[in-house]
Amino acid sequence: MKKKVNVKGNIRRMALLVAGCVVMGGMAASQTGGNMAYAMTKEEAERQKDDASENEKNAKDVLDSLEEQQNKIVQDVADLDAKMTSVQTQITSLQEQTDELQTEIDTTQKSLDEAQKAEDEQYEAMKQRIQYLYEEGETEYVDALLTSISFSDLLNKSEYIDQISEYDQRQLAKLIKTKTDIANYEAQLESDLRQVESVKTDLESNEAELQTIIDQKQEEITRYDGDIEAQKSLMNKFTVAREEAERRIAEISRQEMGKANANGTGAYTKDGKVYDTSKYKGKFMWPVSTGGVITDEFGYRDAPTAGASTYHQGLDIGCDYGTDIVAAEAGTVVMSCYNGGGGNMVMISHGGGICTVYMHNSQLCVNVGDKVVKGQVIAKAGSTGVSTGPHCHFGVSIDGTYVNPHDFLGQ
Repeated sequence: MKKKVNVKGNIRRMALLVAGCVVMGGMAASQTGGNMAYAMTKEEAERQKDDASENEKNAKDVLDSLEEQQNKIVQDVADLDAKMTSVQTQITSLQEQTDELQTEIDTTQKSLDEAQKAEDEQYEAMKQRIQYLYEEGETEYVDALLTSISFSDLLNKSEYIDQISEYDQRQLAKLIKTKTDIANYEAQLESDLRQVESVKTDLESNEAELQTIIDQKQEEITRYDGDIEAQKSLMNKFTVAREEAERRIAEISRQEMGKANANGTGAYTKDGKVYDTSKYKGKFMWPVSTGGVITDEFGYRDAPTAGASTYHQGLDIGCDYGTDIVAAEAGTVVMSCYNGGGGNMVMISHGGGICTVYMHNSQLCVNVGDKVVKGQVIAKAGSTGVSTGPHCHFGVSIDGTYVNPHDFLGQ
């Protein structure tokens, strides 16, 4: 079987790798700018992050496509293996038939030899009877014997048929028919054997062709392994670039937030807004009744678990399961339900566009519309939603924009 080259697959794979190289070039350009990180503005860092994220996504798309194509080939090999198994099963069955037919042919040949022997013995006995007749003076029998080329020829000489006993006629006719039947049966067996061997030969040829195709596809899978590993390495570089840009943004944000607080201008938010929170300083009470420990601050961060944000819009306060969570200020409950990643969550409106949220609770103790007072128990701490352990996520928003809760808390 001629080796076939997967031209379309090779072209597609090369196109994907070229796309990866183009994206890699974009990343290299971004990293060149990274050498001036000390002078980078937040806007520049954001653009670098967006570029790295886009490159990361493009690399992931290429990787997904490569893996999808490899998986198709893997499935092709599985299908071919199934066909190979079927062919091998048929070949085994045909070999068994061949062995059975050969055994039967050998047995039939023995029967044919025995039938020939019986015919020869009967013929010899008849010759002896003819000799006896000759010795008794019946010379015409001797002439018949000497001029006959075979026993069958002798029988065909009608003028002597009546001299042969009726018994001899029956016996000889029976032996001749038996020998003929056996010979015909043996010929049929040999014909069947040739047919089975022909089919078996064809299947063995198919088996060899299937094995050649499987070997070719296994080689292609191996080539994809190399491409996929290279693409994973490329995507990892983009991921590192994105994470580095996020760290730069976080650092710049912390610096800007520190400057804003030092100047008394209030809380600096992710979207660049600045709120004057000085009038609220120390107005809210601590939401965890037992105190607890801050495990994650407000602002940019590395996501602690899959599904968590890289810009933390509140404070995570670690505490035990079931700890009382209290309202930081009097207000009206506007949300009390399960809310996806936030788990069991309570939101309280305090007027003037200010709201507080309390997430990941194990139990909710208030309903929407309830009026609550400062310090009232509104929930029990837990770890529902996207969470790494029991804690209270406490957030403060102004007109829908989350700000640093520290600007409102008394401690």
